[in-house]
Amino acid sequence: MATGFGSALAVLGFAIGSRPIGDNSFLTHLATGRLMADIGSVPVADPYSADFAGRAWTVQSWLASAVYHGLEVVFGLRALPVFHGMLAAVLVAGIWAMVGPCRQLVTRMALATVPLVLGASYWSPRPLMIGLVGLLVVLAVIRGRLPPWMLIPTIWIWVNAHGSFPLAAALVVLVLIGSAIDGRSIRSAPWSLAGWTAAGFLGSGLNPLGPRLWWFPLRLLSSRQSLEGVVEWQAARFDSAGQLLYLALVVPLVLAARKRAGWADLVPAIVFYGFGFLAIRNLVPAAMVVVIMIAPALRNLVGSETGEQRSPVAAVLAVVAAIGVTVGLALTVAQPPLLFERYPVDAIDVLERQGLVGGSAVASVVHRDGVGNYLTHRYGRSASVFIDDRFDFYPLDRTQAHLELLDGGEFGTVLDTVGADVVVWESERGLARWLEESPAWEITYRDEGWIIACRRAGTAIDHCRG
Repeated sequence: MATGFGSALAVLGFAIGSRPIGDNSFLTHLATGRLMADIGSVPVADPYSADFAGRAWTVQSWLASAVYHGLEVVFGLRALPVFHGMLAAVLVAGIWAMVGPCRQLVTRMALATVPLVLGASYWSPRPLMIGLVGLLVVLAVIRGRLPPWMLIPTIWIWVNAHGSFPLAAALVVLVLIGSAIDGRSIRSAPWSLAGWTAAGFLGSGLNPLGPRLWWFPLRLLSSRQSLEGVVEWQAARFDSAGQLLYLALVVPLVLAARKRAGWADLVPAIVFYGFGFLAIRNLVPAAMVVVIMIAPALRNLVGSETGEQRSPVAAVLAVVAAIGVTVGLALTVAQPPLLFERYPVDAIDVLERQGLVGGSAVASVVHRDGVGNYLTHRYGRSASVFIDDRFDFYPLDRTQAHLELLDGGEFGTVLDTVGADVVVWESERGLARWLEESPAWEITYRDEGWIIACRRAGTAIDHCRG
C-alpha cells in the first residue's frame, strides 16, 4: 500500500509541476538559453537592458538555460512543462521514500504532506526545482540511500543551475556538528561525507564562468536592499495553509527531540526550521530537511499500519497512478506550454507597430519588472528593457525607482529622472491613474488591463499617435 500511496503522490506532484508556465524568471532563462546557442558561449555582460547593457552580469543558472533551450529545440516548447512536472514528481516520490523510516503510514503521510502542500504554492518552473532535487540527493546520501560519490555530479549540476547550492554545504556542516555532539569527539564525525562534498564544490568550478559562480550567493545577499520588495525574499506571514502547516512542524520536531533523536538529525532539522522564518523562499527546502531528518525518530509513533501489506487498496492506487500519469501527460501536451495572460501582449503589439519596442525602438519605455521578462523572451537582445526581475543585477537606484512607480511615490519626479518617454502599466495601479490626470502625459492606448501613456513633450508622441 505504501508504494501505491507514493505513486499516487508522485502523480499529484507531476500535475502540480507540469502546469502551463507563466513565470517571469523562466522567460528570461529561456531567452538566455537561446542567446547562448546563438553566440556560442555564456554571456558575461548584460544584453537585455536599455540603460545598463554591457554591464557585468553573472548568469548563475546558465546550465538550466541551456537545458531549457535544448528541450525546446529537440522536443518543442511543450516539453518544458513536462520537464518541470517530472522534477516535481521526483521530489514527491523522493520525499515519500525518505520519510519511510518512520514506518507508520499515518505519520509518513503527515510528514510528506507538508512539503507537498508548500510545493503546490512555491514550486515555480525555474531552476529552483533543479536545486530542490539536488537537496534531495544530498539528503539521500546523508541517509545512506545513495553512494557518497553522487555528491560530485549533484553539486556540479546544482552550482551551475541555481544559486541555492550553499544549502548543500550548510546541511553537511550541520550533520558534522551534530555527529560530533553525538560522539563527544570531532573524530567521530563522518568526514568522508565532508570530503565528497568538498570534491563536488571544487569540481563545480570547472564551468564556462569559472569560480565566480561560488561567490554569486554572497553577492546576491549583499544586494539585500534591492530584494526587499521581492515577495519570495520577505519573511512568511503564516496566513496560508502551507505556511501554517510549516509552523505545525514544530510538533513532530519536539516529539523527535523527546524521543532522543540523535543530534546529527536534530541539529540540521532545528537550524533549517529556523531558516524557514527568514524568507518565503526558504520554506520548501527547510520543510524537506526537517521531515526527512526527524522521520527515523518518529518510528512507531501512531498506530500499527505500515502500508507494506498487499491489499486491494494498493492495487487500486497503482492503477489510479498509471491512469493519472497518462491523463496528466495528455493534458500537459494539450495545454499551451507558456501563458502570457499576465503580460500586456496587445499593448506591446501596438508599440511594436509604432516602432517603440524591439529592434527599431526610438524611445525610453518604462514598465514593471515582469513586463521586462516578457520583452526579453519576445525580443531577446533587442528587448531594451527598463527593468526585469533580475534585481541582483540592477543598481539600487533603478530598483528603488521601480518600487516607487509600483507602490506609490513621486511619480513625476521618478519618470523625469529615468527619462521616460512612454509608460506601459497596469490600468488599475496608482501610476496609471496619475498618468490619466497628468497634463504632461497622454493616454494613447487602453485595454482591459493595461494602458500606454506618452509624454506630450517627448520625442515619442508622434509615434504614439501614429
